[in-house]
Amino acid sequence: MKNKLLLAAMSVMLVIGTAITSFADTYDPQYPLKGYMESWFVTSPVTGETAWKSDPDNFFYESNSHMQYAFDLAVRNRDPLSLNYFGGRELAVIAKLTDYPTIGLEDVEQEKLGRLTTEVRNFLNSFDWKNASDYEKAVRIAMRITQADYLDQEGTQYSYSCLVDGKANCDGYTDAAYLLAACVGLPSNGLGSGNHIYPAFLVEGAWIAYEPTIKNDYFTIADVYSPSIYLNGEVQLTKLGKYCEATGYKVPENVEGKFPHITYGYIRGEYAPFIKFN
Repeated sequence: MKNKLLLAAMSVMLVIGTAITSFADTYDPQYPLKGYMESWFVTSPVTGETAWKSDPDNFFYESNSHMQYAFDLAVRNRDPLSLNYFGGRELAVIAKLTDYPTIGLEDVEQEKLGRLTTEVRNFLNSFDWKNASDYEKAVRIAMRITQADYLDQEGTQYSYSCLVDGKANCDGYTDAAYLLAACVGLPSNGLGSGNHIYPAFLVEGAWIAYEPTIKNDYFTIADVYSPSIYLNGEVQLTKLGKYCEATGYKVPENVEGKFPHITYGYIRGEYAPFIKFN
């Protein structure tokens, strides 16, 4: 009996040891996205420069409405990761962390590129994101972007201002969330109305929302069908809402068992779950 227990314990230790070292064996902390993000880079048929695969400008010759074409392609492929796209400094950051050679990004300011690259690299190296659950990824992103203080003024609307300067308005928080989420393969997009936006993440088949401007320590079930604006008296959804509508997404009524820490309270007068970080 003792021998069986010893063998079982040794087997567990071996499995655990393999899990711990497998990430390190294939992971380059200098280029943490190498071997992972290359498929997202294309040579734009329009400019001949390096571009993000889902950038609507790539489809300029495909349709008179290349924005709609790119959206329809994401819907047809049921690919929420393609809802966001990157250019300029953010595209250059992802390329550097992938060790991917680029064309057309030479004009990106190198000092700021280096600083943003360092922050994203540090985030990726702070946890085993390749083996983390999508819920852990979302928590890590929320905790990282809210290291920045809320400041609504010109210049705080960028991922750079959030992750490097430590100051962000709602756009800055949301763009930083998009960038970090893309790097770890977590679908994200934005919700909000009027001039306010906040990020949402797809976790366990449910879109969950996060409000970084008040540094909440919980997510809520995203109301993806909430109106963004009213145009001529008609409801207009966000891009995420339109994607969910087109793909038949149903807002879950019950999320018990999907997340580890759930409490309940009231949101706008309705009893609802709060998905706590811990």
